[in-house]
Parts: sequence; structure tokens; C-alpha cells
Amino acid sequence: MQNTISFLKILADKNRLSILYFLSKKELCVCDLMQLIPLTQGALSIQLKNLSKENLLSSRKDGKWVFYKLSEDINTSHKQILNKVFNEIKNDNYIKQTSKIRSQSCKN
Repeated sequence: MQNTISFLKILADKNRLSILYFLSKKELCVCDLMQLIPLTQGALSIQLKNLSKENLLSSRKDGKWVFYKLSEDINTSHKQILNKVFNEIKNDNYIKQTSKIRSQSCKN
């Protein structure tokens, strides 16, 4: 039961939910996420750490860049909940306004 409570608490934040939504669409680095979500790098890193701690994200390092994506190891019931939530928020004005990811890579 504690696992479910922790999962629902993670979803109860606009920024964390937005991070999960965007990372469900595409693998992104911190600088891409900063273009989408109005957080400082430090605040964004804390949110990514919290999401990773709950096993919702996976990451890979490429040189000095860390790329994040939604974890493939999320349990089935949590994945179903996420898909329903993502379906509900995809037309939200906040999500629509911030969905334009810049085309230039962070490495440039």
C-alpha cells in the first residue's frame, strides 16, 4: 500500500506530472526539460531525482549529458494509471503551450 501512496504523491505535483508526460514522449536531457518546465536547473534536478527514486525514470549518460526517459520497468497498474492521466492532460493548455521542444540539440 505504501508503494501506491508514494506513486500517487509523485503524481500530485504539476511539474513532476509534466516531466513524466514529456519523458513519455521522448528521451530528453535536463536542458530540454528546462525549455519546457519553468524550473531552475537545481529544482528540476531535485524533481528528476525524486522521480528516479520512485523508479519512474531511467537515464543514460552521453559524455557530460544525462538523458532521461520514462522507465520501462514501471509496474503494470502504475503504467495504466499514467496512461490514463497522460490521456487526460494531453489537451491541457499548459501542456500544449510547452510542448514545442526546441530542435537544436543541447550539445551545440
